[in-house]
Amino acid sequence: GVLTFTVRDEIGREVPAKVTLFRTDGPPSTNPILGDPYVGGSPEHVLFAMYGSGEVELPDGEYVAVASRGLEYELDVSEPFVVDSGHAQHLDLVVERSIVSDGWISGDLHVHSQPSHDSGVSLPDRVATMVCEGIEFFVATDHDYLTDFAPVVEDLGMEAWVQTAVGNEVTTIEIGHFLGFPLGID
Repeated sequence: GVLTFTVRDEIGREVPAKVTLFRTDGPPSTNPILGDPYVGGSPEHVLFAMYGSGEVELPDGEYVAVASRGLEYELDVSEPFVVDSGHAQHLDLVVERSIVSDGWISGDLHVHSQPSHDSGVSLPDRVATMVCEGIEFFVATDHDYLTDFAPVVEDLGMEAWVQTAVGNEVTTIEIGHFLGFPLGID
């Protein structure tokens, strides 16, 4: 069945948010071919709705949805709902800002993406995870590679939600790893 959803803030704007779906009628369905089925909290699905809405096909079952948007916003937890081939559902979720952080930003200064040897996350997907988790500034620190997210942020229309800097995680063989930023692309 199909679930559609919209996430708004307390003033009615559609906002980037994460929507986590949990089954209430049993364990989540897993595909053993994809490897370890354990994800903390055992969700059925985790969606990053960069533009505040989304759609997902789900196995038949009963679910609850949890909308979140980082540390400054309250969670919204839906009532249980059924999705099956005869019951498509739509949810309207609200994440209310409860922490005033004027003069402060939420940042992540150590972020990997596809250019790094230890990450398979595409650049657009990494931007989505950052804005949906309420991160307002992040530094690309791929191993031994300079990644510039600014063009990706612009292409996705997310400049109002997140800013970035170019950095690097220098990987030595014997001494460890060292972060540096901001760096220029040469």
